[in-house]
Amino acid sequence: MNERLDALPKTEATERLEKDPITQEESDRRAMVLFEEDEKVRLRDGEWYHIPPFGLKDGRKAVKLMNSINSNVIVDNFFDDNDGNDKYDVVIEAIHMAFRPYYPDMTKDYLEKFVDVVTAKQIIDIVIGLNNIKKSVL
Repeated sequence: MNERLDALPKTEATERLEKDPITQEESDRRAMVLFEEDEKVRLRDGEWYHIPPFGLKDGRKAVKLMNSINSNVIVDNFFDDNDGNDKYDVVIEAIHMAFRPYYPDMTKDYLEKFVDVVTAKQIIDIVIGLNNIKKSVL
């Protein structure tokens, strides 16, 4: 290692990292948050799309949407609940919000055609992760 760097005093953070190093995944996640990097997702049209963190207005709406859907098993939102309601429209709205900042002309119809159930889960997870959304217990 560089001798000048070795001569610097260790900080509390440096000592903590030496005792309990973080994983590469955690390091990447921290860098992404620090630099607000986008996530990428590939749709069934074969194209890669970037999903950025939300601004405050969309972030507020996203929190409400995410707390109203089952993000663990996306298809559960497609079935009627005891009151005869499903959450399909809410899922599509949440997915559409993810694309709006960079792709304002992207339609919900297009997403319904080119997003499958697995990719829908991936997009919802990206939205939750990028925006640090914590799902509350309802």
